[in-house]
Amino acid sequence: MDQLSNRFPERLSSKESLNVAALVYGGRSPIALALCEQLADSGQEVHLITRNRDEAIVNLASEHHCEHVHQCDLENAEKSIALALKIDDKVGGLEAVAFVHRYRSQTSNPLKQYEVEVYTPYEIVEALATQNRRKQCAIVLTTSPAARNIVGDQDFQYHASKAALSQLVRFGAVRFAANNLRINGVSPSSFIFKQRAAEFYAKNPDVVARANQLIPLARMGSVTEIANVAAFLLSDKSSYINGQILEVDGGLSNFDQASLSKPN
Repeated sequence: MDQLSNRFPERLSSKESLNVAALVYGGRSPIALALCEQLADSGQEVHLITRNRDEAIVNLASEHHCEHVHQCDLENAEKSIALALKIDDKVGGLEAVAFVHRYRSQTSNPLKQYEVEVYTPYEIVEALATQNRRKQCAIVLTTSPAARNIVGDQDFQYHASKAALSQLVRFGAVRFAANNLRINGVSPSSFIFKQRAAEFYAKNPDVVARANQLIPLARMGSVTEIANVAAFLLSDKSSYINGQILEVDGGLSNFDQASLSKPN
């Protein structure tokens, strides 16, 4: 892994952490990588969790100023909890944790999807709540519009998991506040431009034009703009925000159904 134990004091002592440390779940997610870069540039030591650790993800993480990459499959809750607690101990207490991952598999397994997206994150948060920490740890979970609306190209399991994640934000914010954890959520718009979809948008300019017509800010959002909101919720600047889910959609969710059907 790395020589953390030689660089940081043990949690058993009363010493403060030498650096602010953050834990980001997301692997190759563009939002996760953008968030890693922002947290690192703000002076935090960032630890990225990925399902498969290889040279490509290590290099990709390094390009986003993240030098600590750990392999962990969230389908295994026990090992996931153990790794989170190990990192928490070695850095003297995490101050930021972000879940920016999603279930990815060749076959649909509703139980595994719920386990990866909801149950294991909850178990990790619950385990972190048992730690005796001197400083508050801010936690962010990403959900989606599917938590409250129907997204046509996604199945029921996707919708159920996103709705459960939103409830986890609220439940955790109330249940674990006394344990020095603060929990919020980010709900990115369906219209977020990601580089991996650039070819699709180039071949389908009508999709972009329609999105620009619908969104009050008249443009699609960027990965960086989603990371900006997550970084804010993980910072001291949001220290009195707890149990909230911020919609990052350029104002689109403020329209009612009738308004969306009318021309501008």
